[in-house]
Amino acid sequence: MEVNQQLIADKLGISRTTVSRCFTNHAGINPDTRAAVFSLASELGYNYLEPRKSGKKGSSSNQQTLAVLICSNLEEYNSTEYESPGFQLLPGISEYAQLNKLQLDIHIIDPKEDNLEEGTYKKLLKDKKPLWDGVLLVYPFPAKVIEGLMRLFPCVSLVEQFGAQDLDCIDVDHHRGVSHLMQRLIDEGHHRIGFFSRRYSVEPLWVYRRFSAFVEKLTRAGLQFRPEDVLNLYKKDTYSLDESYQKAIQQTKDGVTAWICPADHIAYDFISVFTQYGLVVGRDYSITGFDGIPNATDQFDLTTIQIPYREIGYQAARRLHDLLESRFSATQHVYLNGKVLAGDSDGRIAVEA
Repeated sequence: MEVNQQLIADKLGISRTTVSRCFTNHAGINPDTRAAVFSLASELGYNYLEPRKSGKKGSSSNQQTLAVLICSNLEEYNSTEYESPGFQLLPGISEYAQLNKLQLDIHIIDPKEDNLEEGTYKKLLKDKKPLWDGVLLVYPFPAKVIEGLMRLFPCVSLVEQFGAQDLDCIDVDHHRGVSHLMQRLIDEGHHRIGFFSRRYSVEPLWVYRRFSAFVEKLTRAGLQFRPEDVLNLYKKDTYSLDESYQKAIQQTKDGVTAWICPADHIAYDFISVFTQYGLVVGRDYSITGFDGIPNATDQFDLTTIQIPYREIGYQAARRLHDLLESRFSATQHVYLNGKVLAGDSDGRIAVEA
C-alpha cells in the first residue's frame, strides 16, 4: 500500500486538502488536527519534508524545522486503552509551530536504541540532519543519545533527563502534584499508603521525582515509611511484574489501604489485575494516578493529576525557537502546575478493627 496524503486523510477521516495544508502551516488548520496528521505520518513513515533550497540552516528563504523525537514503544504509543501522553503534547507544539511558521518532523523511536551510531538514529541523522534546526525530546532518552544530540543541535526536553543539567526542560511540577494527591488520601483517613510503579527500559527520572514527593509527604504527615510497601522501584528488586502484583495484593490484605501510582497507565493496569482477584477499587483499596489520561475501558474515574500537556508542548517549542534565535543563553528548567482531577478511586475505605 502506497503511503501518501490520501491514505493519511482516509485513516483520519478528513480531506486530502486538509492533510496537505497541515504540512504547509496553513493558518486555518486546527492544531489538534495538525498534531494528529503529523503523528500518523510519522507512524506510517511518510516523508513530508522537502530538501532545503539552501544548504545553510536558518536561511531566510527556508522554514526552520523542529525535530520532535518521542522515545516510546510504538505499541504503547498507539494503545487503544488510553491515549499516550506523548501524543497529548503534540497539539501545543503544533500550535506554536503554526503561529511562527515552523515545520515539524516527528519520529517515534524505540527506547532500546541507545546510541546515534546505528539503527534508527543513524538513518535519521543521515537523512534529516541537514533539515533539522533543533530537537524536542519527549519521554526519557538513553544518556548517550542525549549527549550526542546536544552536540549536534539545540535541544529542549519535555521531561527532565538524567545527567543533562545543561539541557533546557519544560515539565510538570511533580512534587506539588503528588503532595496534593497524598493530602487527599490522608484527609480520607488513609494512614498506610503504598507506592507502586513499573520498570522502564530507560531510567525514569520522573518516577523518582514523584516517589521523592511521596516520601516527603509521608514524613511531613508523621506517617511511617515502609520499604515493603514500595514496589517496582529499586534496581536491586528481582521479582517480575506479575510477582509485584501478588506482593501488592498481599500488602493490601496486610493493611495498605491506598496506593500511589506515578502514572495513570500503571494505575489502570493495577486496577485491572486487582479486579481479576476480586479486589474492587473504591471498596477494598484506594488508588491515584498521575497524568490525566482517560481510560475508555473502565467504568470509574481515576483520581489523578492533569498535566498541562498543551502548555508544556507550546512552551517547549517556544523555548527551542528562542534558542535558535540566540535568545536566553542560560539553561532553563520550567515546571508548570498540574490540576487535581477528583475521581471516585480514592475515597475512605472501611478497615476492620
